[in-house]
Amino acid sequence: MSKPRVALVITTWFPNSHADVIARHLFRGPRDVVRGSEAEEKNVVGWSRLITGYELDGPHREPRVEVVSAYLEQQGVTRPEPRPDVGTDFLAEHGVPIFPTVAEAITLGGTGVAVDGVVLIGEHGDYEDNEFGQKLYPRRRLFDAAVAAMITGGRTIPIFVDKHLSYAFTDARSMYDDARRLGIPLLAGSSVPLAYREPTGADWRFGAPLTDCLVIGYGGAEVYGFHALEAGQALLERRAGGETGVVAVQAWTGPEVGRLATDPAGPLPPELITAAAGAGGFDDAQNLIEQATDVYLVEHADGDRLTVLMTDAVTDFLVAARGPDDALAYRIALLGEQPYFFPHFARLVFQIEQLMIDRRAPYPVERTLLTGGVIDGLMRSRAGAGRLKTPDLAIAYRGPEKIEGSAVAVPLPKS
Repeated sequence: MSKPRVALVITTWFPNSHADVIARHLFRGPRDVVRGSEAEEKNVVGWSRLITGYELDGPHREPRVEVVSAYLEQQGVTRPEPRPDVGTDFLAEHGVPIFPTVAEAITLGGTGVAVDGVVLIGEHGDYEDNEFGQKLYPRRRLFDAAVAAMITGGRTIPIFVDKHLSYAFTDARSMYDDARRLGIPLLAGSSVPLAYREPTGADWRFGAPLTDCLVIGYGGAEVYGFHALEAGQALLERRAGGETGVVAVQAWTGPEVGRLATDPAGPLPPELITAAAGAGGFDDAQNLIEQATDVYLVEHADGDRLTVLMTDAVTDFLVAARGPDDALAYRIALLGEQPYFFPHFARLVFQIEQLMIDRRAPYPVERTLLTGGVIDGLMRSRAGAGRLKTPDLAIAYRGPEKIEGSAVAVPLPKS
């Protein structure tokens, strides 16, 4: 059986960008992981995940799709510092033509839809920030261009959108609605919910009631805040009754964050902070609190709450949750003990392939739609809007019990 033919639609491709870790990875050998220019100095071999395959819980896997075209909007970036383009030469080496428009990448320069799927990687690039600190990535514009080509060509094909659908929930909702209306199989999200967990296989008991979930995260308020929220949502969607939607969000930043983290009546459950900190190997949560930058509160329609503590004291995502009968805490270990860069992205590539093969999303895109809407609201709250009611986030769905290819039930490789 022939492999699905895929078009890449990419904003920019520099070393260790999302395009790089999805479409390519650098491999040297066991326990010899190097980064950036140091990798070049040590002659690390470049392989492509989507073009020549990848490692996933065992021997090298041949790719299950064939990349046949690409659209690359920016050749390198200048902000926050210059980063050279590596996509142009890499694609040329593998015989993948780059087209000047999204439509031509989908038609292969001719007429009709000549590919079987689109991988849209709209993360990174020289794009402006808005007043809420959101990077104005053109995911909606690129998505619309792909959809227009499908309408003109008379055939719809699956689309994967890396990370959130759009920085603006109104755009994300339009993308989601267009996909449903036109019968376009749609998947979105990041690698974080698929990554290794310690303890191995930790996950909320499927169908068990839940009252509170806490995620301790790190990094930029929006760009990594999304990841922390997504880590929590991937757990919450397993609770009794599934996801019921979000009724309000609120963000705090600056000096008041430390006070909130130590206030028993505040939004952060002290016992969950302790449990999450313990899962990350912290005997005392005080250092996490002292370096906290933001607190996010997400109120769900069924009364359940998701709280996020963003802090400079961690480099992993730490999760804790509780319910009437269950309690759980774990660390999301993004790098694990793999001998190559960003192994969790190999798991995302597996899901992208599955979408293209089955023409069906392996897990609900509603997870990403809801999480993207939440972070959009939180950025407005963080800018001074206070507690925001979110009637547009009445998005109910149920997550799957198992996701093939995720690392939840896979042991960490031995060193």
